[in-house]
Amino acid sequence: MFGAETPSVDEQREAWASGLLEIRATLIAPLFDTADGMKADLITRGWSETVAEHLAATWLAAMLARVGAA
Repeated sequence: MFGAETPSVDEQREAWASGLLEIRATLIAPLFDTADGMKADLITRGWSETVAEHLAATWLAAMLARVGAA
């Protein structure tokens, strides 16, 4: 009568799950891909695999923290 009907719980749950998948695809996945690329690049430049993994993981953690703070 006074606007749109309130969505059902199932509709709200579906919209929430869809939003999470969209966030993962557009924001989170590229960060992991970039970290993998950083690690591979560092290894090809002569860094040890252990150090490359540490640096990529540190960068990834910092980026995920920024996403969480936004």
